[in-house]
Amino acid sequence: MNNNFTYDFKASQVKLTQREKKIVDFLKENGDSFLNDTITEFSEKAGVSDATMVRFCKHLGYRGYQDFKMNVAREMLPKENQYNPVLGREDDSSSICSKIFNNEMSVLSRTLLETDIKVLEQIAERLRKANKIMIFGTGGSMNVAQDALHKFMKVGLLVHVYEDIDLQLMAASLMREGDVALAISHSGGNLRTLRCLELAKEGGAFAIALTGLGKNPVAKAADVTVHIASEKTVYQSESVSTRIAQLAVIDTLAAMVAFDDYERSNEAMTSTREATAHAKF
Repeated sequence: MNNNFTYDFKASQVKLTQREKKIVDFLKENGDSFLNDTITEFSEKAGVSDATMVRFCKHLGYRGYQDFKMNVAREMLPKENQYNPVLGREDDSSSICSKIFNNEMSVLSRTLLETDIKVLEQIAERLRKANKIMIFGTGGSMNVAQDALHKFMKVGLLVHVYEDIDLQLMAASLMREGDVALAISHSGGNLRTLRCLELAKEGGAFAIALTGLGKNPVAKAADVTVHIASEKTVYQSESVSTRIAQLAVIDTLAAMVAFDDYERSNEAMTSTREATAHAKF
């Protein structure tokens, strides 16, 4: 095994607990696979809980697992591979263009292969019948949430999206049976998004996760999950290809809802189009 894990735990001047020492020992032996693991996958391999792993990362001065992983990756990977591993400094504009487009298509294809159409049909049915739909996410996931708001509303769904995380948490606490909560988090380790999903479920809402491949806390908390593929890069949650695949899933769900009851959806599309027409010249 080619292990390039180089983090200096002695230099951190942090006194580790026995469980944290267990994590350190596992990292030293399995550091080369660490970057591809979600927090749940790594915790299971190391024999600790997700919460212990989060406390360990914060004990070292990081915001959480993702922050720790990205900082370790900066030490382990050459700088030229950190932006996107398929690109090199010697690439000209034509090569960059070709590699980026091929990479985006690859992520879309892999996401399609991982997608269970029956699950999408189940989600579309839940969305169509929902009393209200709340979408949760932060950062780049909020961009996807805003697009979903626009797409779903056009086909007649009652959707709410709040950018402020406190408002998201408040709205989640008010969700009830017959409502649908959609959490978007590619890493699946965003604790705020996870808490929103948990609150929504506690109130009786049906919980959906749009998240990355593999085991993660958000996927575990959801009733159903749609997994999104990604390229292997340090900044997976920020990658354009990931967002493109997420948007493709949103477009698919909106179309399924529309064609399930096209007359109703067509009326909604006409109404929303007319409502905004006065502002166009």
